[in-house]
Amino acid sequence: MATEPRAISISECRQCCAFCDRVVHPSGCIASSCPYLYLYDDEQTGRRYMGCLNKVFRVEIDQEVFEQAERTRHGFGGVKMTGTPIDRCKTSVERAYDGCGDAFECVNPGFFEKPHAAFDLRDRL
Repeated sequence: MATEPRAISISECRQCCAFCDRVVHPSGCIASSCPYLYLYDDEQTGRRYMGCLNKVFRVEIDQEVFEQAERTRHGFGGVKMTGTPIDRCKTSVERAYDGCGDAFECVNPGFFEKPHAAFDLRDRL
């Protein structure tokens, strides 16, 4: 019985037991003054949220929670990438499980390379 090939995902790799996810670090968006980072105020709660217009990450982050986490030694950390990052995006790969043996050996080392944005005619040549 033949198995169907898995769809290739830009944000996760499940080819071994380590389960890797590509994440984007919102602190990098702020540090690079990314023009795609947006802020909005929720009138009902009075809270301010930030997100990505390019949907490199889809979550909207409570800015107060983000700032509190950034003051700690570990910082806010990364959020799962859901779109193709641009050059200024600070990204990394996080492993869900560390283990020993063949089951945890990486079989997809290309996943650790930064994904490239698709060619777009609106970009400069």
